[in-house]
Amino acid sequence: MPANVKKRLLTALSWLVRLAVFPMLAAWILVRLWIPWGGSCPDEELLAAALILSAVLLLLEAGGKLTQRLLLPWKVWWKNLLCVLPPFLLGWLFDISLSMPSEPLSAIAWLPEGLDLGTLCHLGNAVVFAFIVMALLKAGRDVIGVAKADWKQLLVIFVCLNLATALYAFTSHTVYIWDNAGYWAIARELAMDTTNGYEQILAVLESTLTEDYNYLLAYPISLIMRLFGSSRTVYLFALSNLYTFPALWGFTSLANTKRWSGLVVASLFPMLGYTGLVGMVDVACCAMGIWAYNVYTSDKPAVSRGIVTGALLVGTFLCRRYFLFFAASFGVAVLIAKVLFDRKKWWDFLGLVCSCAVCGVTFSLRFLLDKVLEPDYGDLYSAYNLGLITDFFSFCRYFGLVLLALFLIAALVDLARKEDRFKITLGLVQIAVCFAAFVQVQSHGQQHLLMYLPPIAFVAVNALARAPQYMSAFLAISTAVYCFFPKIQPATIQDINTPDLFPSFHFYGPQRSDIDELLRLADYLDSLSRLEEKTAVVLSSSFTLNYETVASLRASLNIPEPEIRTTLQYHGTVDKRDPFNWNTAFSDYLVVGDPVQTHLGEENQRILTILAQHILDGTGPGKAYTELAPTFQLANGVTVRIFRRLRPWYLEEYREISDALIAFYPEYEELYQVPKWIK
Repeated sequence: MPANVKKRLLTALSWLVRLAVFPMLAAWILVRLWIPWGGSCPDEELLAAALILSAVLLLLEAGGKLTQRLLLPWKVWWKNLLCVLPPFLLGWLFDISLSMPSEPLSAIAWLPEGLDLGTLCHLGNAVVFAFIVMALLKAGRDVIGVAKADWKQLLVIFVCLNLATALYAFTSHTVYIWDNAGYWAIARELAMDTTNGYEQILAVLESTLTEDYNYLLAYPISLIMRLFGSSRTVYLFALSNLYTFPALWGFTSLANTKRWSGLVVASLFPMLGYTGLVGMVDVACCAMGIWAYNVYTSDKPAVSRGIVTGALLVGTFLCRRYFLFFAASFGVAVLIAKVLFDRKKWWDFLGLVCSCAVCGVTFSLRFLLDKVLEPDYGDLYSAYNLGLITDFFSFCRYFGLVLLALFLIAALVDLARKEDRFKITLGLVQIAVCFAAFVQVQSHGQQHLLMYLPPIAFVAVNALARAPQYMSAFLAISTAVYCFFPKIQPATIQDINTPDLFPSFHFYGPQRSDIDELLRLADYLDSLSRLEEKTAVVLSSSFTLNYETVASLRASLNIPEPEIRTTLQYHGTVDKRDPFNWNTAFSDYLVVGDPVQTHLGEENQRILTILAQHILDGTGPGKAYTELAPTFQLANGVTVRIFRRLRPWYLEEYREISDALIAFYPEYEELYQVPKWIK
C-alpha cells in the first residue's frame, strides 16, 4: 500500500475514533458540570456547554497531536493497544462519576433507545482514565531513572525500619485513639468485610467523594490483614513497608550524590518513621511529595516531569485532604521560582498544571467543590487553632530547633550560588506559603508536619551538599541515636512550653498505667447488656478518657471482644464542626469523666461539656439519670462515673441544651436546634 494512502487511511481512522469518543466525553463532562450547577442551570445550557467543551478538547488533541506526543510509549502499535485496554476496562468498571452529583441527573431525550447517559459517562470515564494512564506510562518511562538508588543503602534502611517497627510495636501497652487509631479501625473493618471484591473497591472509591478519612490508604493494608490478622503489630508492619519505606527510598534518590547520603537524610528526619509508627498512613502522601520533588527537579524531559509531578500532587490530597495545602503551595513555589530564575523554560510547568487539572477533575472535583470552595474552614476548625507558639513548639518537637536553624542558614548562604537558587527558592517558598495558608485554618498536628518534610529535606540536601561529609554524618547519627533515648513524652502539644533543640520523641511504644482499670470499666459496661442489649455514650473527650478509649481498648491490647457487648454510641465533641447528637438522650447509660474531660478546652467543646456538667450536677437533663455504684480511677486524677437513664428527657430539658448552645453559636443554629421529630 502506498505511503500516502496509508497515511490518509490512518487520518480517517483517527477522526472516526474522535467522533466515537465525542458523545462519551461530552457525557463525562456533563456529569461534572452537574456537580456545581445541576438544578440551578437549565439542562439545555449544561448539555450545550458539555458538547462545546468536548469538541474543543478533541480539536486541541488533534491540532496538538497529543496522542502521538503524550500517549504512545511504544513504537509498535499492538504494544500500545495492549497497554490501553486494561485502563480502559478499569475506567469503565470502576467509574463512580454518577455518584458525584448531589442532584439527580436529567435524562437526555435524543439518546438512542438502550443507550443512556450513565452508559455514555462510563465509556467517557474509560477513555479519560486510559488517557491518564497512557500519559503517565509514557512520562514514567522518561523519568524512571530518578528512582535509581544504591541497593545497599535501601537494604540497610529496610532492615532498620523494620527493627524500629518491632521495637515500637512490642514495647507498646496503650490504647490507640483518634488519628492514631482511625485508619487502623477502617483497615480492620475492610478486612472483615464480606462484600465481594468489586463492590468493596467501588465503596473504597466512593469514599473519596465525601469522607475526610477516605479508605484509599486503608484498603491495601486491609488486604495484608486478611492474611496475617488485624492486630496492631500487623498494621504497623504493613504501614511501614507499604508507605514509609517508599518515602525513605525517595530520600535516598533525593540525595544520591554522595555515598551513603540516603542514610544520612533518613537519619536527619526520624519523624517520618515515627509518624508511621504511631499509626498515621499520611506518610504515604509524604512519600508522594518527596517523589514529586525528585521528579520535578531532575534533568529528565520537561513535559514528562510535569505530567508525573502533577499526578503525584493530586494523589497526595486525594488520599489525605489537608495535603491540598502541600499541592497548592508546591505550584505557587514553582511559579515564583520559574519567574525569578527560569523564565525561558515553561514546558515542565505547563505539563504540571495540565496534569493537575485533568487528574483533579477526574478524581477530586467533588472534594474540591464541597470541601474547599464552599465551607469556611477557618471558622469550622477554629477549635483547633491553638496559636502560632504551639505551631513553633510542634516543629521543634519533631524536627529539632538546631537542625531547622542549621538548614535555614545553610539555605540562605547557598542562595549566593546561581546554580542552586531555583531549587533553594522552590523549597523555601513552598514552606512559607504552605505555613501561611494552613495556620489560617488550624494549628499543626503531628501528621500535618509531613507536608513540610519534602521541602525541608530537599532544602537540606541541596544546602548541605558541599558541606564536609563527616559533619552531615555526625548530625545524622546524633539525631537518630537521640531518638532511642527514653524521654518523658507530653500528653498533648499544649503541655510543651519550651522549644526542643533536637527531635524529642523516642522509638519506644507508649505505656498506660491504668490499663487494668480501663479493662474493668469495659467489662462492667458490657455486663450491663447480659439480660438485654443496652446502649452507652462516653460523654468525655480527653486523652485520658474518650469514646475510642473504650471502643478500641481490647483491639489495642489484642484481646478478643466478648460475645455480649454494650453498644457504644458516638456523641459529637468539637463545637461548630459537630452537630449535637440528640440520640444521646435515648441512650441507656452515660459514661462521664469527673472532672469533665476535654482536649481542646471547655470553650471549644461546649457541645459535650454542657450536658456532662448537667449529668454530674443532677440538673436539667441530669435529673433523668441516677449514678451507679462503681467508679473507676484513671490516670491524671480522672474518676469515671456511670449514669443510668431513669426516664425520657422532658421537652424543656432538650430546649435547655439547645438554647445554651445556640446562645454561644447563633450562626450554627441548625446544628443545635431541637429536631422536629422530638417535638
